[in-house]
Amino acid sequence: MQLAKGDGPVVLAFPTPIYRHHWPASGDLNEALKTLILARRAASPSTARSNVGGWQSGHDLMSWGDPRLAELGQCINEAFGAAMEAEIGTRAFTCKLAITAWANVNGSGDYNRHHTHANNHWSGVYYVDLGQPDPGVIPNGAIEFLDPRPAVGVYDLPGVQSVSTWTIQPVAGEMLLFPSWLRHGVLPFRGSGERISIAFNLRVGDLRLQAGSS
Repeated sequence: MQLAKGDGPVVLAFPTPIYRHHWPASGDLNEALKTLILARRAASPSTARSNVGGWQSGHDLMSWGDPRLAELGQCINEAFGAAMEAEIGTRAFTCKLAITAWANVNGSGDYNRHHTHANNHWSGVYYVDLGQPDPGVIPNGAIEFLDPRPAVGVYDLPGVQSVSTWTIQPVAGEMLLFPSWLRHGVLPFRGSGERISIAFNLRVGDLRLQAGSS
């Protein structure tokens, strides 16, 4: 049971966080990751999970041995720390954090079916390259989140907007982090070039607040 906090006139019941982080100086990192991912694609067949078309690597990306992956790991840790601070009110904690990550390459017409990431706590995606999307298609290759409230579409209340999906059109160098139970997918990419991203899961174990942080 969770008691409602605050004395204001509005209580936001059951909100679902989607955290956004952007690293504007990530151009060199993105070029290195793009080269790494395309070389791996040339040497390895695609796995088949939520992807329809395109190429998806195995879930061992963080162990590929390239030194630039350590920089990506730092970005993931920063996003995780910010999310946990928003959730528990502090970064003064220790935990065991298990990270699995994989690369996605989508060409024109490729997309990802709606899905969740079972047995994890946080999931995320980092955008390496968006290709050259057709400006006449909006949204284009965007990530789409499904409203987790099962009864939201039971009726339409006049004057009140009901939401069934929430779509984010990302930019290169941006990272999203969200609860792993939140159902999501990727809309078809339309354009030239290729849309390259890195998805990841975080599993948190042995979380301990440091003394004086509560």
